[in-house]
Amino acid sequence: MKQYANFDCLLTTLGIGRWTFLMFSSYILWTLLLPYFSLGGAFYNPTVAHWCRVPEFDNSNWTLEQRLNYSIPWEDNGEQLKRSQCRMFVRDYEAVAQLPWTPDLVVSQEEESLLETQSCDHWEYDTSVFSSTVSMEWDLVCGKASLSPFFQSFYFFGTAVGEPLLGFLGDRYGRRRIVIVSIVAFTLTATSSALVPLYSLVLAARFVLGVIHTIIGPSYIQGLEACPPKFRTIFGLLATTPFAVTGMLFGAWAYLVRDWRKLQLLCTLPVALLLLHIPFVDESPRWLMMQGRYKVAANTLMKAARWHSVTLPPRNELEQLLAKFHSEDVEERSETRDSTTGARCCLRTWWEDLSILARIPILRRITIALFGCWFCTGVTYWGISLSGTTFSTDPFLYMVLSSLMEIPGYSGFTPFVAHLGRRSVLAFNFSVCAASILTILVTPSNYPRIIFSLALVGKLFITGSYGMLYLVSSELFPTCLRSRGLNVSSMMARLGSVISPFIIKVLAASYWWSPSVVFGVCAAVGSLFALLLPESNKKPLPDTMEQLEEIYSSKSHSTTTPKKTNSETSSLLEECV
Repeated sequence: MKQYANFDCLLTTLGIGRWTFLMFSSYILWTLLLPYFSLGGAFYNPTVAHWCRVPEFDNSNWTLEQRLNYSIPWEDNGEQLKRSQCRMFVRDYEAVAQLPWTPDLVVSQEEESLLETQSCDHWEYDTSVFSSTVSMEWDLVCGKASLSPFFQSFYFFGTAVGEPLLGFLGDRYGRRRIVIVSIVAFTLTATSSALVPLYSLVLAARFVLGVIHTIIGPSYIQGLEACPPKFRTIFGLLATTPFAVTGMLFGAWAYLVRDWRKLQLLCTLPVALLLLHIPFVDESPRWLMMQGRYKVAANTLMKAARWHSVTLPPRNELEQLLAKFHSEDVEERSETRDSTTGARCCLRTWWEDLSILARIPILRRITIALFGCWFCTGVTYWGISLSGTTFSTDPFLYMVLSSLMEIPGYSGFTPFVAHLGRRSVLAFNFSVCAASILTILVTPSNYPRIIFSLALVGKLFITGSYGMLYLVSSELFPTCLRSRGLNVSSMMARLGSVISPFIIKVLAASYWWSPSVVFGVCAAVGSLFALLLPESNKKPLPDTMEQLEEIYSSKSHSTTTPKKTNSETSSLLEECV
């Protein structure tokens, strides 16, 4: 009878087939939906030109340019003269509103500088590109301009809260159950958020949608835990390609539908695929094994074997094998369970769960390095993605092409990752992104195509880093902490993404160079964190912290008599693969 060294050998026997794709389907369907909301600030709440509204001119026959010449002063923003967005001249508009326009009404720049100005509380907006946006509807400009970035930041803040929360729930209650609850909650929240009349309710809905966004982590883990080791690199990187497809579609839909409420309702329709998908997906058999539910795990594996037309050991023997794999470190497993159960306050439970990620030296090193990589990626990736009006004059084309860059970004590095390893390619991607974004600082503004191209290069390589981090995090954290570890690590990306809208909308209004500096420097720092990571290429997937230490710890590599010869496990795994 064939010998099975570990659970990965069972998956290798199953191979790739319909069941494997079914287990990845939750993740793929989420990637076809979530970009419509995570990138929502680009088209639901873009930066739109505006100026003070003069009520006396509502029924005037003057052209827009004539009204602006008479009522709005010019201001220097550091690069060029622009119409003031928040101030207007103090003039007797009622006396001239019904008169025909004449050149005599034009004043020179010297005379204009002597005119008194005042702030305004009503605005007109340039509707030549967008007919309705969040900022237009609630006048989130001038004195209320600081409220506008919260539309995007509340979503990212929700993802920061959701990462550890859904990661913990995914480890505690299973991947499948959390996915189902998230689908229902997302459907109700996404639909209602496009209909509510108050900005505060929109922000609350955006926060909830951000929390649910992090279901992508447990969904990814669900698929990866069902994938044979030989194919993890390919599946782990190619499975992120739908993100790019959805981003391109988002640019197309936004070009056709310029009203933010109608556009969001249109983009909610793909959730129907997730609702139809619920009855068919299985729970991760690897998670079931680690929970001691050997019978259910065996049934799932037997089903997969039938679908793939392969033979596994009889059901009873399969259950015994699963029990054997699980009991290899009963003490470690029991200790982990003790730290996540009991009648304790939520804050203390969360803190103790987080502290597990720093329990042993090698895990502490992995956690710190991944935290740094994820944070720098969050600032840079989302900053570049939402900078359609910063690095381009056509936000729709920018969204389509920058999303197109994600296809080679997510999948094009696959052969390099497989042969050169994770760490070196990850550091290289960060470095190239930093160089391209920082080069924008020395590129003259009258070369917009070069600036556009540099931004696309940065997006290409930071996307490659983003896709790789899911794979690297999933490989480095053991099964008992994998979902939680991935979610808490990627929470750092969410924290980074929270500040990106403020850099683009608020900081860039005063300092045009700030987006390039912040995003470029963050990418450079990310490359340094990447070099701290251990190499996980062609290494077995650890189930416990003890196995993690045996695989990656320098101490265990140097010892001649490890208490459990992981080299034997590795060689057996290679035979399976």
